[in-house]
Amino acid sequence: MTDTETKRALETEELQQLLPLVLEIMPGQAAEGLIDIFDPGSYEGKTLRKLCDRAMSKKKWSIEEQLIIEDISRQLDGGKLLCRGQEIEGSALEYAVPEQTEAGEKYLYVPVRAIKPQEGGFGNNCGSN
Repeated sequence: MTDTETKRALETEELQQLLPLVLEIMPGQAAEGLIDIFDPGSYEGKTLRKLCDRAMSKKKWSIEEQLIIEDISRQLDGGKLLCRGQEIEGSALEYAVPEQTEAGEKYLYVPVRAIKPQEGGFGNNCGSN
């Protein structure tokens, strides 16, 4: 391991031990999504997909959040979860970005989108009647 890789590994380990992880799953092109917060260390060794599944399977969501879950589920019917333009594979920390609240509290943020591929082609709107 090079010095840079060693330093990054230590920084990642330190962040994981100290900071909560905020996961946001957004349906399609929506501006806001379902937010779940994982305590420091609770996401250690877990894949991002597993954290998304855990967030989606929770039972105690508000009515608004339940509607977002329904939208996400519709997108996932034939769609996939993406983070920064890539399919999610690997640990949550690979996708996490350090952020800070207005009050100065630091956390790790992972934005995930549930995207259903657009159906192309001419469909039923073309042709003769």
